[in-house]
Amino acid sequence: MDIHEGIGAWLTPAGCVFRVWAPHADAVTVLIQDGPYWESTDTIIRHPLVRDGDYWRAIVPGVRAWQLYRFELTHPDAGTFERLDPAARDVLSSQWIRSDPSHRNGSIVLGTNLVSWSPFRTPAFENFIIYQFHIGSFAGRGDQFNKWNATFQDIESKFSYIREMGFNCIQPLPIHEFAFDRSWGYNPASFFAPESSYGSPYNLAHFVNAAHQHGLAVIFDVVYNHAGPGDNALWEFDGHKNEGGIYFEGGQQTHWGKGPAWWKREVQDFFYQNARMFLEDYLADGLRFDVTTQIDGNHLKLVLERLRREFPNKYFIAEHLPDHPWIVNTGRFCATWHADTHHECQRALSGQDPLNKVKSFLGWDGYDHAWNLVKYTLGSHDDVGDQNNGDAEDGLTNWDKRHRYFVDQLGGRESWEGRAKCRLAWALNIAMPGTPMLFMGSECHMASPHVGWGYWHDGPDDRGDHRFEWFVAGDPTGMEMRRLVAACNGVRWQNPALRADSLTIPHEDHTNQVLGFVRQLHDNVVLTVVNLSDRNFEGHTYGVRTGGHGGQWTQILCTQDAAFGGWDGAGNAFHEPWTQSDGHIYINLPKWSVVIFRRK
Repeated sequence: MDIHEGIGAWLTPAGCVFRVWAPHADAVTVLIQDGPYWESTDTIIRHPLVRDGDYWRAIVPGVRAWQLYRFELTHPDAGTFERLDPAARDVLSSQWIRSDPSHRNGSIVLGTNLVSWSPFRTPAFENFIIYQFHIGSFAGRGDQFNKWNATFQDIESKFSYIREMGFNCIQPLPIHEFAFDRSWGYNPASFFAPESSYGSPYNLAHFVNAAHQHGLAVIFDVVYNHAGPGDNALWEFDGHKNEGGIYFEGGQQTHWGKGPAWWKREVQDFFYQNARMFLEDYLADGLRFDVTTQIDGNHLKLVLERLRREFPNKYFIAEHLPDHPWIVNTGRFCATWHADTHHECQRALSGQDPLNKVKSFLGWDGYDHAWNLVKYTLGSHDDVGDQNNGDAEDGLTNWDKRHRYFVDQLGGRESWEGRAKCRLAWALNIAMPGTPMLFMGSECHMASPHVGWGYWHDGPDDRGDHRFEWFVAGDPTGMEMRRLVAACNGVRWQNPALRADSLTIPHEDHTNQVLGFVRQLHDNVVLTVVNLSDRNFEGHTYGVRTGGHGGQWTQILCTQDAAFGGWDGAGNAFHEPWTQSDGHIYINLPKWSVVIFRRK
């Protein structure tokens, strides 16, 4: 990294380079000492940095990996004080020396090689099936490991579980260092350092490399729209106090407090450097940007243009809600989340105008490609995760705003119909255009009564502990859904049409609430039939229009097969219908099901 471009600290043959933005400082000195904790009496090196415009830099010989450092700054009004490096690649903890200079926290100098990387190629944009999870709670309850949080290393043992279901990408919730040890991760305290309770940068690199060895791409969730409230390394960094100092003054007011000053070129560069670190140092396959509506898009796109130019094969996703083509067509992202997929699917399966609601989120209107939308019928962390003891957004009295696992919204884990609707929802997610994403636990009906009140949370609240329950994933009910998820994902991999920019809707039966759509790539033609009602059609009596596609068809998935929790004979296992002269095929169509056919 060039001394005139990078920020933070990095080792070179000539010594350790330190570079930091501090325009209001009169002097900056780096203090360096051996660990394991910062002791005010143990400084072994004091080296002044030289001003270079609004930055300060120096090359300090003799610095070794794992040594601790702080910056000592002098401000004409604030005096002399110490700060952690805003771009430190590692810190001891999230507790900040700003309010307690005697605290033993420090920034950490990293070595030059994090891990010996295995070969891996980032998937093409149309070839992602994403599994989203929270590092701290995915590996199980706190008492299972005698600690509150799982670690990067703990999660590595779960990669086979994810891969065996046919996912090829993981997307953990944010891993920036956050305040304390338990959090969803959306309150960053030190942007460049991994959460210390999860592990070190070396553990994080090993985590990514292990994922790649399992055939799993890694997308990191980054939070650039706000920082933790009052406990972040950027606040009043160089002594300048106006609106929180250089990183925040003039920034957008967000729902969570003052947002960064994205209008400044130096702040844009700070977040560009952070994104680049994930892609270059940790070989990430993409980034998901949290709540991009809380950042001025005209500034954000300048960073995305640099990233897209330098990393053209990486998948950059915006959480831009409500979604709008601007964020892709002008804002330079590859994709945006599509929240209506979940909300409208949930309403449809509760009986609210089912066919029209499902039809409303099938396509990719306004976007160039199907993969410009990330779709998640069963919900994301926001839809499943609840706070306020299960009453976020008054969810206990407002079903439509309630944050719960999908099965719990539709009758509970013990409800056969609720489980059938979950199977339908994931099969629909796989069959329709868009990048599919599933949040941890949805693959095994993780909901009440086992985890209590049917929502995810990163720790106990008044309703109990809501983290991942591994015995639920392996019980008979969980296994049925896991088999369904694996079968659906397999169908998507085996049929390129399901990953193509292709969609026609030849069949709409509003009387019976049945929808049929076709996707095609060359000679791979796939017909998906969705029954959004509790009516069974047996004896191969239900006619589905094929949209002008003749020939013989074979069933490749039925969500009501016995192996998934349905019944024997529900589908068309031994029936391969031909398109008739009236343009229909005649099939069995079980209630609350998705049945998928491929033309032979």
